[in-house]
Amino acid sequence: MKNQAKRCWAAYTTTDSKERASLMARSLVEKQLVVCVNIVGPVESVYSWQGKVEQTTEWILMMKCSESQCEELKMALPRLHSYEVPELIMFPIADGHSAYLDWIAASGAGVGHE
Repeated sequence: MKNQAKRCWAAYTTTDSKERASLMARSLVEKQLVVCVNIVGPVESVYSWQGKVEQTTEWILMMKCSESQCEELKMALPRLHSYEVPELIMFPIADGHSAYLDWIAASGAGVGHE
């Protein structure tokens, strides 16, 4: 079976502090909405919001999940997030280290319900 058939996904969001990133990451994993979260930061974000250019320091949460977790993640993230419009971008994983993708698929199979 090719890796893309495993239906693994990568997703990311940003948040305003390392502490909030850690709390969100732990909650997402404990609720089985993702199988792994990497926290990266700080990073500088420049964006347009309500007609103004904003610049702020943020932390990135890089999340991995199985396809069965995607819809629950999309519903749950806004409830866990402090932003009015939280960023959530999701990508299907086309290929990668087979054993790692097997782990994501097995860990996320049949889960993703709060």
